[in-house]
Order: sequence, then structure tokens, then C-alpha cells
Amino acid sequence: MAEQRKYNCIVIDDEFLARKLMADYISKIPQFHLVDAFDSPMAAIDTITSGGIDVVFTDIDMPDMSGMDFIKNLSLPLVPIIVFVTAYPQYAVQGFEVNATEYLLKPVSFPRFVKAVNKITTILNFKQKLEGMAMQETPRPKPKGDQKDFIIVKSDRKMVKLMYDDILFIEGALEYVFFHTLGGKFMGLYSLRKLENELPGDQFMRIHKSYIVALKRISEINGNQVLVGRHTISVSKAMKPVLLEHFSGRK
Repeated sequence: MAEQRKYNCIVIDDEFLARKLMADYISKIPQFHLVDAFDSPMAAIDTITSGGIDVVFTDIDMPDMSGMDFIKNLSLPLVPIIVFVTAYPQYAVQGFEVNATEYLLKPVSFPRFVKAVNKITTILNFKQKLEGMAMQETPRPKPKGDQKDFIIVKSDRKMVKLMYDDILFIEGALEYVFFHTLGGKFMGLYSLRKLENELPGDQFMRIHKSYIVALKRISEINGNQVLVGRHTISVSKAMKPVLLEHFSGRK
């Protein structure tokens, strides 16, 4: 049986003793690994945006930026599970409005923390199983011969016909995707994996876990960044050699 991976956590709190208590609690949970603890949201931003963080335990009332404002302005393809840890119960409704998974009131007892952990790990384990099932999916062969040159997207209660030639790139955002096109930006209920199998492979490539790009729209590759129209997006280390082959005309 494959060993279950540990889930990476960070703690954000301007009070040293509060950070220490949460770090101590996390150390007692076999499924959790504490990556780091920070005294402000801005100190944690690089760690969060670099990816790989599964759970964020954050205070709300902090000097420079509140934990609530930080989470509201967090723009990531995959947002970690958010757990607010605060002494102020009046923030609870706001906490769940920003999709926080748990809301812990200080002082947090260890039994209450364990109860939250059970909920968090249930969600994370389910996500891990879904990812494992998706990895085992066999891509359906794309039809040969005449292929359609468009995709129909349900966006904002409307059915929109997007021509392949007009698509710049597609950005994953949780269970939704954003189609960036010459005519604007459209949101649809898709998964990038489904689109990766549906779109013609000679025109589109998934260059990052969060991006599918129209190959002919790439004008520049600079390090781990590609220029698509006026947009700069990331390319993963694994996909960069493949992309370079297409870009240079060797494939």
C-alpha cells in the first residue's frame, strides 16, 4: 500500500506564543508537516505562491494586513485550505464567506484542533484520491480527419462559441477555467485535464499545471516565462523542453 503523503502547513500570526502553540499542535499530527511560521501575511506570500502548501492557519487581526483581507486578495490557481485562528468570534460569518474550511477561537484547545484536523484531512484525502484517479485516466484518442475548430463554453448563463484561432491561453482556477481570447475573458465550468484531451494537440499544449496555451500565440520564451499576447505566464520545468521543440520548429 502506497504511503500517504504529508500535507504541508504554514502558520501566520503576529503573536509569538500563538505561533508556537499552533506549531506544537501541528507537530503532533502525523499527516501534517509544518513548512514555516510567519508573523505577517506579507512574510508568507512567497511561500504560498511558490505552491505546495495545503493548509494555511492564519490569525485575522494583524497590524499591517488582516488575515481576512489577505485571503480575499489571494490569487492562485489552487488556493490552500484556509483555517482562521482568532480571538474574535464576530469574524466567523466573514470567514466562511471567503470559503474558510474551519474557524478556531483562541485559546484553541488541542481536542478542538484535532476536530478541525479530522475535517481538513477528510477533504485533503478526498482530493488526493481524485487526483490519483485522474492520473490513471487514459486520454481518449483525438479524431482524425476533419476536426471542429471551436469550443462551446457556458459562460455567465450564456453559451459562447470560442474559435480555436481566437484563444490565447486557458487558465485553471479550482473547478473553473478562464479562456483568455482575442475578444476578452470567459469563465467556464471545465477541468484543464478534460480540455487537454479535447483540444487539438497540434494547436494547444498544457505547459503548466495551471495553463494550456495556444502554441501559435507564443511570441517569446524567457526562462520559465512565456509571452502570449500581452500576457506573461509560467511554463513548468518538465514541459519547457517539449515547448522549446515546438517553438523552434523541431517538432
